[in-house]
Amino acid sequence: MKELVFEVGTEEMPPRFVPQAIEVIRERFAKWLKEERIEGKEIKVFGTPRRLVILGLLEEYQSPLEVLKIGPPKKVAFKEDGRPTPQAEGFAKSQGVSVDELVVISTEKGEYVAVKKSEEGKSTSELLKGFLPQLILNLPMPKSMRWEKRNLRFIRPIRWVLAVFGGEVLELEVFEASSYTFGHRFMAPQRIKINGINDYLDQLREAYVLVDQEERRRRIREEIEKVTTQVGGHPLIDEDLLEEVTFMVEYPWAILGGFEESFLQLPKEVLITTMRHHQRFFPVLNEKGQLMPYFVAISNTLAKDMEVVRKGNERVLKARLEDASFFYYEDLKIPLEERVPRLKEVVFHSELGSLYDKVQRLVALSEKIALKVCPEKVELAKRAAFLCKADLLTEMVGEFPELQGIMGREYALKAGENEEVALAIEEHYKPKFSDDDLPQSETGSVLSLAEKLDNLCGFFSIGLSPTGTSDPFALRRQAIGLVMILLKRKWRLNLREAIKWAFELLRDKVKRPEAEEEVLEFILGRYEGILLSEGFLKDEINAVFEVQKEDLIDIRNRIQALHHFRASPDFQNLVIAFKRVSNILKGVTFPGEVKPELFLQEEEKELYDLYLSISQKAEPLFKKEDYLGLLGIFVRMKDTIDRFFDKVLVMTEEKTIRENRLALLGSINNLFLKVVDISKLVV
Repeated sequence: MKELVFEVGTEEMPPRFVPQAIEVIRERFAKWLKEERIEGKEIKVFGTPRRLVILGLLEEYQSPLEVLKIGPPKKVAFKEDGRPTPQAEGFAKSQGVSVDELVVISTEKGEYVAVKKSEEGKSTSELLKGFLPQLILNLPMPKSMRWEKRNLRFIRPIRWVLAVFGGEVLELEVFEASSYTFGHRFMAPQRIKINGINDYLDQLREAYVLVDQEERRRRIREEIEKVTTQVGGHPLIDEDLLEEVTFMVEYPWAILGGFEESFLQLPKEVLITTMRHHQRFFPVLNEKGQLMPYFVAISNTLAKDMEVVRKGNERVLKARLEDASFFYYEDLKIPLEERVPRLKEVVFHSELGSLYDKVQRLVALSEKIALKVCPEKVELAKRAAFLCKADLLTEMVGEFPELQGIMGREYALKAGENEEVALAIEEHYKPKFSDDDLPQSETGSVLSLAEKLDNLCGFFSIGLSPTGTSDPFALRRQAIGLVMILLKRKWRLNLREAIKWAFELLRDKVKRPEAEEEVLEFILGRYEGILLSEGFLKDEINAVFEVQKEDLIDIRNRIQALHHFRASPDFQNLVIAFKRVSNILKGVTFPGEVKPELFLQEEEKELYDLYLSISQKAEPLFKKEDYLGLLGIFVRMKDTIDRFFDKVLVMTEEKTIRENRLALLGSINNLFLKVVDISKLVV
């Protein structure tokens, strides 16, 4: 195998582009190797702000390709005595083989003569020449640019291309390649000759370039930990920020800076957001988890005087914090309650009214939900709903939109609102993303449910439901959040009823009344995904959804019982009994009441008596929602049902007798369906 070293050097690329490019290159390069029958080992794809890199060992040639060339039919190629015809001889000659090397194969059209040939593989270097440039130029890019007089487009101007395979420079089709790379733009900008993989990695490391993003990530973490110990603190490392900074530098150095302690009077989230999102700084915490007046910046250079760099970072952060402090104290001059009427001036959606309209819906919906699940929190939920959008009009949220809800909580507390009301204002957006925390307070949970129901019903009602991969209003996430809150709280909220409340509050804005059922099915679809991830089977979920769609807790209880019962030896007997009953009832209408006086055979009376007995025993089990117990007593009917079908002709010609027997079976079927629809199970 030969070593491939391929590097595209550019101007600084956006940090969010590089990791995405790495994944695409890794995937497409692996796919290309497979398609081209090139064996590869130790393939690695790296990226920095200034370079995209592929390293690995590749075979010098493609693997040989086995080809089957089909000729004339056997009966044309050979005479009855087995001697070849001129057609066979001509085919063999055209393929460069003797007649003896011909084989007979069977196809859909009959037997044919053929030749098995092995085609030599092409040179890997020849294939790389055309593929590598296209791999880079066809990367998905948010924006691209053209530079100099070349007709190429890329995310940033390409300044050099290193392409060495087996120690020799590849003559690429589009790029002019060489065996040279360049070190760190400021620390070691000189040209460096490269012969192989280890040579490449070692020389660039000496030139202050850590090509491997994981090595850079480790160094950043170590550097941050090291400098924060100087002040007895530890860093608050956000993984998303760490990822971003990893692709902003080629050789990281950590700088510890500080700010005035007076800024610590600002809410913690304001300080963290200012440092993290606007300056790419890492905050520092003490042993109690409280913010310290320090931060860590990551530099791409080791300046002659790092003190100057530190002071520069401190100066920029101070200006940012002064702005934040100004916004905060200006906002406190107007309480949230006084801001609410101004929400009439803010459009929520052109077809769903203003934010004030939305707040009125949230107040009413929160009241209805709270009355069902935690009646003692009704007034708190209504108050939180009334105030929950007011912080959108504050200066702070205008500058830092990611602080919506959080600032509402802070301003509510400063205005003397109930602590749970304030917390609910923050929590009603949760969960904001997968793995985010759910609301911790009951009031916050109620308001979060109201928020999500209003959004789901509102957008579905005007025809803006998710399509394919498009979900601009994050309705899938909101539906999952709604499900997770109900499951966590074990709240028995009737979903169909709650959706109806939301649609009633939307009133004249509803363009599609049929969307009520669509919202319910959409939420259940998200719930199904959660249940599948927990190990329940799709047919078990379908069997329960067929009889229960409103109560998520009850749905889970039924599925758990069915899943458990499925492992018992009685499961098959239950399925057989139910299916014998349900199959004969397909497409049949029958009167609801059974008339015992019309029974003609002992087996009818025996089955009816057993049905009455089982129904009586089932009542307390239904009240306790003991679905496992119910399935256990249902299975006792199997032998009696079998005797009934063996001895009794259900579809007799006499109408009254037939309808009475169908009514008996219908009653038994309905009893089963109070738990699950066993006909949906795949056995």
